Amino acid sequence: MDSKATHGFHEVEVVHCRSFDDAQAAAMAVRERRTVIVQLDQLEPLEAQRVVDFIAGAVHALEGRSERLGKTTFLFAPSGVVLSTT
Repeated sequence: MDSKATHGFHEVEVVHCRSFDDAQAAAMAVRERRTVIVQLDQLEPLEAQRVVDFIAGAVHALEGRSERLGKTTFLFAPSGVVLSTT
């Protein structure tokens, strides 16, 4: 385990998706234990849905969590990350 994780720090990555290819990078980031915020406002709605479905499937397989933050913004987190909403 790296030293950042032992001190309670967690890396967050923001991905501005411009194509479906960016979905794989986001899924890999979660696999590498980084929380990812995905912005989909530059994609057509059908393409954006494909991206969300792909990442959400990968995150689910990794026992992570996902949360919709806005109309075109999603958060994907690896297992062990606590998400709380207010």
